[in-house]
Amino acid sequence: MIITKITLNQFRNYLDQEITTSPGINVFFGDNAQGKTNILEAVYLCTCARSHRTARDSDLILHDKDQYGVKIEFICQNGSTESVEIRFLDAVNGDAQRSRSLRQIYHNGLKLDRISDMMGLFHAVIFAPEDLMIVKEGPATRRRYLDLLISQIRPGYFVHLQQYNKIINQRNRLLKMLRDQGYGRGKNLDTTRLMQLDVWDDALTKEAVAVIKQRRIFTERIAEIAAKAQNDISSGKEQLNVKYKSVPGIDINTKDDQLAERLLKKLKSMLYDDIEKGSTQVGPHRDDLDLSLDGSSLKPFASQGQQRSAVLALKLAELIILREETGEAPVFLLDDVMSELDENRRNSLLENIHEAQVFVTCTDTEQIVKEFTYYENKSENNHSVDKHKWSFFKVVQGQVMPTGTHGEPHDKHCEKG
Repeated sequence: MIITKITLNQFRNYLDQEITTSPGINVFFGDNAQGKTNILEAVYLCTCARSHRTARDSDLILHDKDQYGVKIEFICQNGSTESVEIRFLDAVNGDAQRSRSLRQIYHNGLKLDRISDMMGLFHAVIFAPEDLMIVKEGPATRRRYLDLLISQIRPGYFVHLQQYNKIINQRNRLLKMLRDQGYGRGKNLDTTRLMQLDVWDDALTKEAVAVIKQRRIFTERIAEIAAKAQNDISSGKEQLNVKYKSVPGIDINTKDDQLAERLLKKLKSMLYDDIEKGSTQVGPHRDDLDLSLDGSSLKPFASQGQQRSAVLALKLAELIILREETGEAPVFLLDDVMSELDENRRNSLLENIHEAQVFVTCTDTEQIVKEFTYYENKSENNHSVDKHKWSFFKVVQGQVMPTGTHGEPHDKHCEKG
């Protein structure tokens, strides 16, 4: 996939901006806090309708405005020209025209009815400083990494995930209501209320099995690819293990009907615990990816460099899986990370993105050019790197200015940030 144009309207610190991009390496440079990352954020937003930095659409709106719009135009490998556009209108209080916020998504100018309809239309992988949270934060961050990858490849998975979350919310509301009514270990449920729970439990189990099955399959693929990447990065000194952790005490490698039966039994056995806590204690909403290096957990024991290597390995797995599944390289977004990687990590990254269109942010173009051309000269595969056409864009206070597009990165028109 090759992006040809990015349009930003009242997005972050951009009032109205069009950016025409090249098929190769697009470098956005400038001082900090000028809006470089916002461009990559807008592109990534078009993969899944969610920012990699915030879960709140209102955070993406230009100050003193009440809506934003982002649009990308891109060419697929089959030659077709397509577009994805997202518009968000925030709720306005007082003399409001709108009582609630509204997000609208368009594909080739046609409005989509559901977010699930946009999954798989456009593929991008982002590698940013925030990705360290995959290791540093809790299970929710790792589930999000896994869910976004699977959803891009299996849009039906995203539908199952949405349904599962809706059912969990409904079941939890019922549990809280029962707790407030005094039910629990000291007061058993009557037949009517048990039947209510049975309805939610049956529906929940069906969706849970679909979610667990796909997570297990893709975790196995991630584990294999990430282990090899980590081995390459560390020159064979470190072994990364990625393991899927789901419902305790249940073997998830069973047939669907057996898994459903065991999940249902687990839910019923924990019913009164769930009522006391007012929430469902087991299920895919509690899943995690167990990340370990040489048998020790990454979060408490690994160094900052080792954690960064593990995240890079996971991101390379994401890139490779998307490429294998779709038959074309996704757009790769590098947000000010090249300077933080040592030579082995940079080489592992560059040898995997040589076929992709690249968007990279930096404060110093000279360093970026040096890293890419160093790999190009060193690589036995340099024919796949030197075809890249460089484009440079200076970013100053929400304004993007092209500074030249050329084949030679050290052209005199290339400004240093």
